[in-house]
Amino acid sequence: MMKSFVLALAINGLVDSISFMTVTPSLVFYVTSLGGSQDVYGFILAIYSFAAFCAKPFLGRWSDAQNFSAPYLFSNSLSVLGGLVYALGPAFSSSKSAIAAVVVGRVLGGLGNANSTLGFAYVARALPAEERTSTTALLGGIQMIGMAIAPLFNSFLASVDFNIGSLHIDPLNSVGLLLAILNIISLTALYFYLPDLPITNDSNHDEHKKDNEWFLMFRCIIRNPHIGVPFLTILCFNFNWMFIETGLAPSARDALGWASIKMNFCENSIGPVETSYVFGAMSVLVFFGMTVVHRLSKLGFSDYNLLNSGLAVNAVGFLGLYFSWYRGVEIMQFVTPVLINAGSFPFLGAPNRSLFSQAVDGCSILRGYEGTMQALLSMAASIGGFSAPSIVAHYCLRTPEEVDASSDGREFNKFALVAPALGVLILISTYLAGPPPAIKVTMKDEEAAGETTPLTNHQPMKQKSCPRELAKRASDRGTCESAMTIIAMDDFDDE
Repeated sequence: MMKSFVLALAINGLVDSISFMTVTPSLVFYVTSLGGSQDVYGFILAIYSFAAFCAKPFLGRWSDAQNFSAPYLFSNSLSVLGGLVYALGPAFSSSKSAIAAVVVGRVLGGLGNANSTLGFAYVARALPAEERTSTTALLGGIQMIGMAIAPLFNSFLASVDFNIGSLHIDPLNSVGLLLAILNIISLTALYFYLPDLPITNDSNHDEHKKDNEWFLMFRCIIRNPHIGVPFLTILCFNFNWMFIETGLAPSARDALGWASIKMNFCENSIGPVETSYVFGAMSVLVFFGMTVVHRLSKLGFSDYNLLNSGLAVNAVGFLGLYFSWYRGVEIMQFVTPVLINAGSFPFLGAPNRSLFSQAVDGCSILRGYEGTMQALLSMAASIGGFSAPSIVAHYCLRTPEEVDASSDGREFNKFALVAPALGVLILISTYLAGPPPAIKVTMKDEEAAGETTPLTNHQPMKQKSCPRELAKRASDRGTCESAMTIIAMDDFDDE
């Protein structure tokens, strides 16, 4: 039976994915209908991730200091408010004011979405190491279900046409109302089904009080490649994901003419629906990939090998994207590289998170900072998220006029090859870092029960620390060594 906290986290992730996938296909049309340009569209996509980037360390540290309920409820409330403000764009007669309302709505939404990092921290703290990859893959799979069913919401919103006072609600700004409703549902689930966890108090922290805690964390990131490389990997993951998210709608509009049909209630409304179908197909493949990753992990395939396989396929897929997106292309040729990339993303997600959590577990001076470290990792994801839209929209994506003037008719210029190059760079970095070593800890027999005990609803969690003399040595090299193997990365069979 699914644990209550997994249910709450699953609902929150489902709402996040539906919310994001209803905004993304329609945003370019919403922005242009309010008088914005392609660069404004890229900026609004980027500002969402930048807001999440700024909020993640505060939410992560908040969860370490005072637990999870308050950060979750606060951030979800911001998401509700952001959806309402997003819907108010057409209420302003000035184009600048209307665009500003959309920007503020997405900033509030990004601040709320920063709680995505709390889910990883909660799982890392609540579950033993051998259950984390499967649970993370399960939660990721549910998010993909949300992305897969998002086109149904877009199809429903395509027929929206009513007034609330003087505010006209149409298929574009009705997305904001949907965001508010969905986040109220998520907030309710978190309030009733997410129990707080015991706050980690480790005597090891007293030894390092003279050192700045942020300095210690960044030192571990820089000195330990098994902690540092996952930051590059997740940046690559989100940059390349947002590369597709940013480029798909405007490229399909030019290459396939998906925005050429006009409907009575909203010009260009067909574009968001058709684009959302592609995103939905991507989500189905990602969900299938999550189940494959989950199964392969159960069969004993190492996270290290799963990750490297995903990076290789991702680089190949983005090469196909560059060569296959051109004006007049057939739909299947346009969509195929998108689907190849979608199949690679699950191999970059849960395995990377699991490798990172294991490396953090092996660093004694990071005990009690698990939430903050997960937040820092998510900040790297946000860097990819907020840098990609502006880079893609301004430097990689051609305007229809530039496509007319080009000799090849491609939707991207050669700078778009940064996406496959990034995948190759991270693959080399991961290969050079190698798989994390087995983590060994000397414990007394009565202490050898494990790092954590499975969490039941409102049940305190048992945690063990490295002996003081080992902790001192571990602070120098970031690992604890001894007789009992907790994680064998090359042959584990249930993570």
